[in-house]
Amino acid sequence: MISPEELRRFAHFSGVSYDCLKKIANFSKERAVKVGDRVFGEGDTAKHFRLIKSGAVDIVYLLGDGREVITDTLVKGDALSWSALLEPYRLTASGVASKEGVIIEIEAEGLRQICKEDLACGFKVLEEVSKTLRSRLSALRVQIAAQK
Repeated sequence: MISPEELRRFAHFSGVSYDCLKKIANFSKERAVKVGDRVFGEGDTAKHFRLIKSGAVDIVYLLGDGREVITDTLVKGDALSWSALLEPYRLTASGVASKEGVIIEIEAEGLRQICKEDLACGFKVLEEVSKTLRSRLSALRVQIAAQK
């Protein structure tokens, strides 16, 4: 279990009530990762929403020709596996640890249930997920433009 105070340090939970954080903490855990560990896989069912406590994770996409390409490297404070909160709950990329660290894994089903029950909590979490998606899309556009 992760402490509510630990969760509050992340932008996705900074504006969430303490009571809601306590509930989320009950089905959250830490996972140590080493360089090269596959944190999650593209196409898999998203069973966890993840936060990087320390270390770094590369976001890797599989291209149609079988090549893998790193599109982003996420670090302390960043969220992973946002697909766990949005239907169809399928991961759109893979995550591979590029630096040893610790990932916080929050069971997706429980988090989705809390977001439905506590609308203020749900709004805050999904607002932050939307910001994450916006920034990742912008970073991808910059990367594509740089390749031309």
